[in-house]
Amino acid sequence: MPGRNTLFHAAERLHAHILRRHYNRGLVWGPDAGVRLNLRLWRFAKSALDFLPWHDDYVFLQTQGYWVLSNWMLHEATGDPRYRELALESTAASLQLQQPEGFWRYPLPERKHLIATVEGDWGAIAALASYAREPRAEFLQAAVGWYEFLVTRIGFQNHAPGKAINYFDRPRGKVPNNSVEAAWLFLRLWKATGEERFLEHLHDLLDFIAAVQLPSGELPYIVESLHERGRTHYLCYQYNAFQFLKLAWAARLKPGTRADSLLSPLARFLAGGVVATGASAADCSHQNPEVDYYTAALAAALFEAARRGVLPSPELSDRCYARLLDRQRPDGSFAYSTGDYGFLRDSRSYPRPLVMTLFHLLYPFCGDGFERPAKVDS
Repeated sequence: MPGRNTLFHAAERLHAHILRRHYNRGLVWGPDAGVRLNLRLWRFAKSALDFLPWHDDYVFLQTQGYWVLSNWMLHEATGDPRYRELALESTAASLQLQQPEGFWRYPLPERKHLIATVEGDWGAIAALASYAREPRAEFLQAAVGWYEFLVTRIGFQNHAPGKAINYFDRPRGKVPNNSVEAAWLFLRLWKATGEERFLEHLHDLLDFIAAVQLPSGELPYIVESLHERGRTHYLCYQYNAFQFLKLAWAARLKPGTRADSLLSPLARFLAGGVVATGASAADCSHQNPEVDYYTAALAAALFEAARRGVLPSPELSDRCYARLLDRQRPDGSFAYSTGDYGFLRDSRSYPRPLVMTLFHLLYPFCGDGFERPAKVDS
């Protein structure tokens, strides 16, 4: 791995950029690569003309969650109280966005009519991370409020065996990534409260995930349902790196579940995603475009795989982290993507992937953001 201080300093530089460019009163604001036409084409024009006021700043609860975790990680690694203050301010600001029914609104205009599982999960994770350090009733109430909305209003689709959590409050295909994340959240709620009710759906979710895992170890993107056709591959290594980490955290929280058996084949699949430069391949069929937050997530997942002994060494993780450091810009940030369609690039500063990159840069020192790391001389 790149030198310990070098890697940690890269994280501090990235944190400073996010704080300077995107942070305001507890919320991390900024543009996003988005979905549909914006993701496929329009973002490249915006990147080329980034000096124009595009009025496309959003707050994602996924960003808030990773930001809260990262600030707790930095606080506990350095002892600097400003990170604690940022974590608590950001948690409080996130809770202000929660609706009385327990959910958080989806920020992108194309999906404002939908309630997304991932957004609520990360609002709850932010609250639980702060509750673990500051046991304020409102933090736990926010997480439990989301849980109750999730299981009663968003709900599940049956599978043989198991069941899948729905992606939105309107059903679509069964997406394993959401079920992995929900399983981790339910275990976090159980850990915070000791209440067995939060484990009610855990084993069904893990049974579903185990049932759909491919012989290669990959977890498919969408499993067909009455609501949507299946799609096996999409951003294979990015999605599966995130899922590996959450399954590893779930296995650590409650050893002996189906999560344990999923990790070795999934790690072997991820090992095939590192290209010659050390970057993450874009998907199962293409090396490009190169997207730095994919590489960051893959680096952390491969680090965890080596730490657990399901890969023989951290060499692949080291290569990914080295590539990531090579791509960091002088202001501490990272471009979003290069090599799109062979020649395009998107250089805008997007807070959501930047905060994910920050979290994964810190991962070798600080774990999942709930662990208490040893002090780091930054």
